[in-house]
Parts: sequence; C-alpha cells; structure tokens
Amino acid sequence: MLVCWRLEEMMAEWRLPEEVWVHVFDFLSTPDKLSVRSSCRFFMRLIDRPALWKNTRLYLENISSLTAHSWRTLSSRRSGSVVVLKAKGKEWRQLAVRLPWVHSVTVAVCCATALNSLREFKSLTRLGLRRCVCPSLTPLSALHQLSHLSLCEVVSAPTSDIIHALSQLTNLTSLHYHACSKPIPPAAFHHLLQRLPKLKHLSLKMGSNQGPISKDTLFLPQANHIPEDPQCRVPALTSLELLNYSDPILFPVALQGIPSLRLLTVQYRGWSVEPELCHLKTWLSTMPLLSELNISLGYELGAYANSVPATVHRLSLKGVMAEIKALRDLAQRVPDLLHLHLDLYFHKKQSLIAEIPWLFPKLQSLAIRYHKVPVEELLGLAQLSHLKYLVILDPITGPNSALTDLTQKMHIQTNYRVNVIHLPRSKVPNACLCANY
Repeated sequence: MLVCWRLEEMMAEWRLPEEVWVHVFDFLSTPDKLSVRSSCRFFMRLIDRPALWKNTRLYLENISSLTAHSWRTLSSRRSGSVVVLKAKGKEWRQLAVRLPWVHSVTVAVCCATALNSLREFKSLTRLGLRRCVCPSLTPLSALHQLSHLSLCEVVSAPTSDIIHALSQLTNLTSLHYHACSKPIPPAAFHHLLQRLPKLKHLSLKMGSNQGPISKDTLFLPQANHIPEDPQCRVPALTSLELLNYSDPILFPVALQGIPSLRLLTVQYRGWSVEPELCHLKTWLSTMPLLSELNISLGYELGAYANSVPATVHRLSLKGVMAEIKALRDLAQRVPDLLHLHLDLYFHKKQSLIAEIPWLFPKLQSLAIRYHKVPVEELLGLAQLSHLKYLVILDPITGPNSALTDLTQKMHIQTNYRVNVIHLPRSKVPNACLCANY
C-alpha cells in the first residue's frame, strides 16, 4: 500500500496530463497494459479507459465465474469484440445486458442455445461460428444487421437450411463460408449471391474430395443479369478467397463474372507439377482492376507469371515453386510492385536476395526468410530506396543475436529508414485457421 501511495505521489509531481499517459499506454501490448495497471490506482484508472481497449478482443471461458468487480472493469473498458468459449442461455443474456455495446461475437463451439441468444445483442454486426453443431441455422435469419459472417466447420445443419438463413442477411458485406462438408450447389450459389447485393468479400473453402462445381461461370456477370426483384442483383465483389483449392474444381471461365475484383487469394491444397492444368493464368487475364494477389503452394510460378496484371501492387507467394527466370518474368509484369511477401520453394539452391533491388526497385515492404542467407546479401536490400519495412519470416521463438546484429547494421546503412520486424507465428485463440499456410 505504501509503495502504491508513493508511486501516485510521484505521478502528481511529474504532472503529466492524463492524455499523455494514455497515448503512451496505447503502444503497449495487452500483457504490458495489465502489468502497468497493477502498479497503482492511478494507472489502473487510466489503463481501463475505453480508448485503450477499442481494438482488443475479450476472451470469456467461464462467464459464471465473473465477479461484480470483473463486470465493472469490463464495463469501463467497453471492448467491442468478444470470443465466448462456453456459455449457457442465461449467461448469454447476462452478457448481452452487461455489455450491450458489443458489435462482434465469435462462438467457439456453436450450439442452438448460442444461436437463439445472439438476437439479444442489439449492436451485433460481426459474427463468427466455429465448430457449429446446430441442427438448424434458422435463428441467423433474424440477425438482419449483420455485415460480417464467418461459418467454419458446420456439421449438422442441412445445406438447404444454411442457404435459406444466409439469403436473409441482405446487409452482409463479408462472408466466410468454410463449411467444406456442406458445399453449395451452383444454382443455389447464384441465387444466394443475388440475395446479397452488398457483398464485397467472399471466402470459400473447398472440400478435400470435392469434384468440379460447374463448367459455366461461378459468378454470373452483372451486365447479363436482369433481376425481377430490385433487391436482387449480382454483387460487385472486390475480394475473393479460395481455400483448399485444386483444379479443376472451378473451370477457366468460372471467375469471368467478377471483373471488379481487386484482391484474389488462392490457397492450393498442395503442389501441382502439371502447368497445363493451371486455371489461374486464365482467371488473372479477366481481372483488370486486381491490386493484390496471394498464392500459396499450387503450380510453379512460371505457369502464370506472365498473366499477372500490371495493376498488382501487393503480392504474396508462399511455398510456391519457382526458378529465377520466372521471378524475372514476373518482375517485368509488375513494375510498380510496392509490397512483396516472398517465401518461395526452389528446386535447387539459388541466389535470390541479391536480385530483389533490381527486380522490384519500388518496394516499400518486403517479407523474406534469412536462414543461411549471407549477411552481405541481406544488407544489399538497403539499396531499395523506398523500403520501409523488412519482415523476417523465420520461426524464431526468442531473442536471436544474429537477427539483432542484422537489425542494427540495416538501421545504420539506411539511417533508420528501414524497420526490421520479426513476426513469430502467433496463435489466436479460437481463430479460424482455414487460411493458415
């Protein structure tokens, strides 16, 4: 108690405005915030301000164990996003009453009780259902205000029930449908998209044994569609994600109906050594506005390098097989590339890092692996005059002297223009891991 009193006395002597402290605390991680919070009552009050928690996610495993003090703390922080690991009907209602401002809810193990209780959240706009075992998703139909919905591992509800529920959510702008055991038939898929006129982002996960969906376009061209209902129109998608994909689930003409696409992600099921089967090169030729392309595994880079639109400014290649020639061809296609995530798989040892400044001179951010790469080649990246961020992908779990030394040398060579970042793979509790490479 004496220590806390003395610390608060020191705070008063410094006379820093509370807004300055809050600004400083905003740079802290959640564990660091909690550590500072426990130091004194003054910091406790400042740390619990809503401004420091607006972008954080609250994880609740046992709602019944929360005390009155816990509820007061959560109420003062006003976190807008909640992940519920386990809750009964009464606890769901208590959560909605205690935290009425919550706009994002993720249910770790979805059940009928959870779905029926979600309507209690009047401000709910984002919903994620993980490992759903509900016999029906009909209660979703009442959540008309939803703008973002993520369904992952839906194993009980029949496909017709899922389609009906989704078609009622006409305000959806983002849909993640990762229920690969419940694929939506093409005709029903066309109808569903017509009922979601505001949809901009769509993420689909394919089943492991899923055969070809349709020889026709998966997305009907808006220009050729004359709806009977003014509310029904084909959405102008700007983002599409295909997970666990392999050809020929979708045919070469499947994506011709979405020329508005600006972001395309294709995560292949594995590697393919038959470039003549690659449909990606045809898809890319029908996307004049594409600005971001993310590819994982799949075909050799050479199969589609010459089809990448020149409009692409952000590119990610993860586990893609490649030869230096294919990378040079790609560089000629995207001369204005600004952001590059390069994690290639080479058939034989080749020097790549040294060529990057000449291949992609306008890069502002670069993510690469540095394992067994000579330090001189890595420091050569300082020649990228526009580079601001260098991200190291190697899975290092603790402090590393080699990385620290590289960081210091890069800072000196670039006069601290380049920020070297190490991002170890972090685990987000109950996040959808379908898109993980």
